[in-house]
Amino acid sequence: MIESITDSFVKKITRSLKRGKQVHRRLPDGGLLYIDRPLPFLILFRHPANQPDHPTADFLKANAAYIISHEERTEELRPLVQSIAQAMADKFGAFMIIELMAAPANATDLPLFKVLGPEEQLPTTTQTIVKELQSIKLPRIHTSVEVESNHPLLQEPLSLLSEQDLKKHSILMLGLQLNPIYRNRSTGKIYPLLLRTLRGKVANAIKKTVFDFVSVQTTHHPVHFQALGRQAVNRIVWRIDKQLTSISDQFRFLLLVTPVNNNEAWAEFKKAKYEKTPTFHYRLMPVDADQLKRKLYNISIEKVDDPTLGYLFRDKRHELDKMLTMLADRNTPDFLYSSMQLYGTVDDQLLKVAEGILAAIPEPVHRKEIDIIPVPEFVAQAEQEIAFLKEQYPGLDSGVDVRDDVVGLIVSKGRLNVGSDARIPRHRAEALIQHEVGTHILTYYNGKAQPLHQLYVGSPGYEELQEGLAVLSEWLVGGLDHARMRILAARVVAVYHLTKGCSFIDNFRRLKDEYHFEAETAWDVTMRVHRGGGLTKDAVYLRGLVHLLNYLKEGNELEPLLIGKIRQDYIPIVQELIYRNVLRPMPIKPRYLLDSSIKPKLEQLKAGISVFNLL
Repeated sequence: MIESITDSFVKKITRSLKRGKQVHRRLPDGGLLYIDRPLPFLILFRHPANQPDHPTADFLKANAAYIISHEERTEELRPLVQSIAQAMADKFGAFMIIELMAAPANATDLPLFKVLGPEEQLPTTTQTIVKELQSIKLPRIHTSVEVESNHPLLQEPLSLLSEQDLKKHSILMLGLQLNPIYRNRSTGKIYPLLLRTLRGKVANAIKKTVFDFVSVQTTHHPVHFQALGRQAVNRIVWRIDKQLTSISDQFRFLLLVTPVNNNEAWAEFKKAKYEKTPTFHYRLMPVDADQLKRKLYNISIEKVDDPTLGYLFRDKRHELDKMLTMLADRNTPDFLYSSMQLYGTVDDQLLKVAEGILAAIPEPVHRKEIDIIPVPEFVAQAEQEIAFLKEQYPGLDSGVDVRDDVVGLIVSKGRLNVGSDARIPRHRAEALIQHEVGTHILTYYNGKAQPLHQLYVGSPGYEELQEGLAVLSEWLVGGLDHARMRILAARVVAVYHLTKGCSFIDNFRRLKDEYHFEAETAWDVTMRVHRGGGLTKDAVYLRGLVHLLNYLKEGNELEPLLIGKIRQDYIPIVQELIYRNVLRPMPIKPRYLLDSSIKPKLEQLKAGISVFNLL
């Protein structure tokens, strides 16, 4: 409902804020008043007379307290701003207002930003916003910042507060003029990607400036500048989150690109003396990729005005698009190209590490008798570990399924799938349980405990960090043996040669003859890499481990990485959402973080070790 700015409206808004409530009201002519919670700041924008400027107004929507109105409504807007400023200044001891505006479209030789600040009062805050704006980097655009007096903001007829009001109530008034580089000067057409990028960077600069002001001048002391962001999440965010999750839940990607005739194909390959390329068969496709893509791009992500959440959703849509393309191209050469885009390739440094591991570890002793744990016994151990996790989080609803159509172990949708003919060495059982249950199932349900579904569905590229964590957990519990490291290295080598055009037979022979893997092990590695038409995913195990060890060496903590299925560069995003109370602390910890006997190994990681130290 649109509400006129009357005296009773002003009193009602002020009363709500004093009671600690959120304020969200539609104002005349498309205006908007939004205050997430009582805060010692307010961001303003007034559309120029007879020239609505919605792209610039959208800059405000990333903030937790703002008013969008029109210059023509200054008279009725004035008492509202004054009342809010005075009430919040009384509550917090001081108050800050930043008015955003765009420079005239026909003006030339303008700086990217112009800051209007007091000539003498509180120069440090002006310095902060100048410094933060100067740190904004945009491709092929020079970031220039000029500072002028805020005196024009205090002059009639457009002033909202007088100098006397500012001094009397300890209110700081700043102006920020943007050069509208996001708009074509000739046609007025908007450049959406530039607008989105600049909007996110300006929002952070404003929050850091406000943080500097409120930390020093007010009684409000946020722990981080991101804690000044919006805590309330619009309903459209949850709707889009569910829509993306719904599409993701309609197919099980790894199962759909894994052959169902592995054993039969291996028997035929062996019978042909490794000279005939195997033929793989796959599960019937349960979805129409084109129809799902139509649904995917009908999701109105552009309506999300929170830059952080909008980025998460766009990133996920891009990943789902690639996955659906791969399913449509399954068992064709095009499958490989999308895989390289989705999972990456092998660079020279990673190849050097993989070849170094294969050179450093002597050829395995081929023992005739390996103690293989029976599948039912392994399943019982895995279910015990699941029960241990469930003690921490009763909402965990996982289990173990023994299947004829699965090779080895696969976690899908929070459940562990075990191949009925899986051959698991007994000395590796605990390591594999920590890999599959203590990492993959744990992060799935840690993510599912969050209101944002993307944390359990998985952020794009999460596999690298996930597999790095999973392999590291094997080392922490003492089960990362030489044979396992050789296989991880072999996968990298096989992926590298796959992307260089190597055939199935040549990749198999390289692993068997040059690196001396047993024929069945070489088959398993080659099948995984060539399945679907060429899947580069298997390089992420070693790559993820290398990157994770470097991350921990830099002094970062291991525990925050387990909040869900995220990739490493999502940590600042997750931390921001925690500061904003959008996300909650994770409920489940793996056994190795609770076991005091493993602490020395965790300390080793902080001190810094390489992949070769794990040997």
